[in-house]
Amino acid sequence: MTSDISRTSVPTLRPAVGSHARSVWRWALSFVQAAFVVAAERHQLSSLDDHLLKDIGLSRSLAEREVGRAFLDVPAERISRR
Repeated sequence: MTSDISRTSVPTLRPAVGSHARSVWRWALSFVQAAFVVAAERHQLSSLDDHLLKDIGLSRSLAEREVGRAFLDVPAERISRR
């Protein structure tokens, strides 16, 4: 007795799992890229004097609080959703 089911007619999970893994890697890459961009911006913020901080509407204490945030403390809206 032979089976009428061919190997190609049986659905697999492999494409769905691969697709999910790629999206996780894309998100992780976007997160790391955003973390480096935000870290560079925080470094630039730390070099501004009080006059320039006032021009952009920040106090020295707010700027220091932002500069002191952890490298991985990235706002969600800064992470690309490609």
